Amino acid sequence: MAEASSLKKSPSPLPLHELLSQLLQSEPVAKRHPWPSMGTWQGLNRTLERQPLLDFTNICLRGVGQIAFANNPLSGLLILLAVGLQSGWVALSLVIGVVTATWAAYGLKLDRPSTRNGIYGFNGALVGLALGTFGTWGNGSGNGLWLGAIALGAALTTVLMQKLGLWMAIQWKIPAMGIPFHIVTYLFLIIALYVPQPFFQLGSPPPFLNSIETINGVRLLSALLTGLGQIFFSGGFWSAVLIGLALALCSPMGALVGALGCGIGVLTGLWLGADLNGLYAGLWSYNSALTAIAIGGIFYAPNLRSVAIASVGALITALAGWLLGLGLAPLGLPILAVPFHVGTYACFLVLRRSLSSLVPVAPYAIASPEEHRWRYLTARQLISAFRQQLQDAIQGRSHQVLFEQASVALRGDLRYVFDAIDRDHSGKLSLAELSQHFQHTGYPLKPDELDLAFTSMDADRSGEIEFAEFGELLLRHRQLVSRLDEFYTYFLPIDANGDGVLAPQEMNVVLASVDEPPLTPDEVNFLRQRLAGKDFTWERFLQLVLVI
Repeated sequence: MAEASSLKKSPSPLPLHELLSQLLQSEPVAKRHPWPSMGTWQGLNRTLERQPLLDFTNICLRGVGQIAFANNPLSGLLILLAVGLQSGWVALSLVIGVVTATWAAYGLKLDRPSTRNGIYGFNGALVGLALGTFGTWGNGSGNGLWLGAIALGAALTTVLMQKLGLWMAIQWKIPAMGIPFHIVTYLFLIIALYVPQPFFQLGSPPPFLNSIETINGVRLLSALLTGLGQIFFSGGFWSAVLIGLALALCSPMGALVGALGCGIGVLTGLWLGADLNGLYAGLWSYNSALTAIAIGGIFYAPNLRSVAIASVGALITALAGWLLGLGLAPLGLPILAVPFHVGTYACFLVLRRSLSSLVPVAPYAIASPEEHRWRYLTARQLISAFRQQLQDAIQGRSHQVLFEQASVALRGDLRYVFDAIDRDHSGKLSLAELSQHFQHTGYPLKPDELDLAFTSMDADRSGEIEFAEFGELLLRHRQLVSRLDEFYTYFLPIDANGDGVLAPQEMNVVLASVDEPPLTPDEVNFLRQRLAGKDFTWERFLQLVLVI
């Protein structure tokens, strides 16, 4: 299932869910967010696609937000304002970085959807933030050479993102994330520090204005916000407030998980006896926040299991930051976001080998934690219903829960369709009546397609379709099709070998991911009998969801 085409390629006859779409409209889809501008706001992407200047601005702002996995242009704008509130020079550097990186993606004709969602812009934005910040400590402010270095480094991150990112995805099956930024930034810092040259002087970080040596509860709480701000090299409180609002605008769930990560970073720093000034400034928590968001909402759907793993990852990240700080400080180098990569990649490794039931998000699903959560809940509901249907079928019980629970109005809609097909008003549908109805609607079925549709509705194999049988199948179809994209996307990463076939062990991973026990021998045998020796493909699985 790693390839969409391998799952969606239609066999002959057409899949049952496509045939039934001619009879009843799908269930209305609930809104994922209370406001249209929340989430990843993909509607704006579609609206601006033919307005180049506005679209480029939208893409660059998404690149700014993607630094903290906030794929939303309004979030990016708020973050840019927050950085500018603290330093106009750093804000200018940020703009140069994200614009150059995005231009490079256009010039290299890289993957259009990824480019338009800021994937190739955020590393360049990070280069702008880092070099802009380091430049203010030395001879950078107002220095055009620094802006030139930022532009060159940002363009280089786009090339690295395309080449290195593809290699890491193929060889290790992990995302590159901010690795290109780190390669470029550390290369620049090493040159500036150790190669004799008169152009780039780094200087030292400014000292803390008010040295604090006692634990202050209010300051500890404020560190939850300043940690989010430090993701964007912003230590000021009000800048951090704007950044927190920006992340919450895209994903309240992501912002909460990020704050949890900040809290874990702060507690780890207290445990290790860290300098309180650095702790309150968010220097101990921004990496942990990124790891928590990545594992607890971006690369895995947020649920109790993933948030628990994200918390452990945040702890690993904080410890990695402490150790890396001990090693890099004598060299005059900052830790940047290296601890985040250490903690996140460690979680990937552990989850892949020890907890495969925590299903990762499909690689192409550029979405918010709320949307990932919706996919998870959709899969849990449909899979749990399928499991109950399977157990009832094995025991010979009729399973018509949706029909029995349907409202009077919905049953009326079903009765209207049923009576339109029931031309002789017998109260039951024959094969001939079903065939005539499809022809009348302008969608005549081939014999094998008609046979599939009829036998699927005739649950008791009486040779006629009763109203309850008809209603149950159409209600299952209505529910399934309204959520088919989410259900399909949830399944994508599960087919480990990419052969398009769901092996029993892969189905057990699916079941475990929604807290269902593995398939029993009786269930496996029943499914094999229903498949009659055919492969358990995605479309056959959907058919079983509908008819069992």
